[in-house]
Amino acid sequence: MGLVLIAKRNKPLIAMMSAILFTAALYFATRPLADTAVIHKTQSSKMSTGAGDSPVYQAVERGSLYSLDYRVFIKGPQGIVSPWHDIPLFADKEKSVYNMIVEIPRWTNAKMEMATKEPFSPIKQDEKKGVARFVHNIFPHKGYIWNYGALPQTWEDPNHVVPDTGAKGDNDPIDVIEIGSKVAGRGAVLQVKVLGTLALIDEGETDWKLVAIDVNDENADKLNDINDVEKIYPGLLAASVEWFRNYKIPAGKPANEFAFNGEFKNREYAEKVIAETNEFWKALMKEASPALNTVSRVPEAVHQATDDSAAAAIAATPEHGPSVALPGDVDKWHFVQG
Repeated sequence: MGLVLIAKRNKPLIAMMSAILFTAALYFATRPLADTAVIHKTQSSKMSTGAGDSPVYQAVERGSLYSLDYRVFIKGPQGIVSPWHDIPLFADKEKSVYNMIVEIPRWTNAKMEMATKEPFSPIKQDEKKGVARFVHNIFPHKGYIWNYGALPQTWEDPNHVVPDTGAKGDNDPIDVIEIGSKVAGRGAVLQVKVLGTLALIDEGETDWKLVAIDVNDENADKLNDINDVEKIYPGLLAASVEWFRNYKIPAGKPANEFAFNGEFKNREYAEKVIAETNEFWKALMKEASPALNTVSRVPEAVHQATDDSAAAAIAATPEHGPSVALPGDVDKWHFVQG
């Protein structure tokens, strides 16, 4: 009875509160999905690899998100480091736990990658002919369907023909799809367990796609090889093949092809691929005139990084500013047959 009297005497207050709640509900229900996974709100944010004694890295943003001047530098205990060269391949070698650099958070569309030709290889907005690249949404998927990134201290040598695929490497660090439950931050350094790999043939080049799980994920203990994925995440591997096959079709390109008939290879095979690409990377770091930028703080590097060169790399980029508008068609669904 008391609540009824309060409601009757405070109708304006009740109406105002109802309007506020409705507005809040409408906002959270209708805000663009792409915005829900924009991780960085400040110029830098701490990203731990997860282990208590692991280094803590900071993702330092420069420029404006979704623009061609956008960069994410990584700061570690030594200062600005190259995520490609300076972050170790292994987080725990004895347990076969790897470090993964997250370039693209799950559910986002902006195509990001480490800038392998720039000092300190910051993560940048990918572009084609001067236009920022965004992947299309192919029904029923939204953007990237996993956290996407690469393993540090690896390189797919473009001069090496992979015997099992008959195609040369794609000149990049080896790619990783992290299939865990959480959306990771752009520039985050995750500790992952590798489960297997898919061999994509992208425009005639071998483009390995490692499958991995964050060791801190709730299902990590249940996933130890590629065959476990279907048990825990039924349909995810098939959806991943479909995604990689079709994602370029809306842009007018043909479907991608795969080695091994699109079948995933197991953990043992994947770790052999990683070991080989790590050796290619070691050779690259010793080149006097490499085609890619190998400025690094690792002792083996011919081209040694300094605090001055790090400061110069940062100074060459604009201050972090507001995000630019997303393309108008970024949320459009595309339907592909077959």
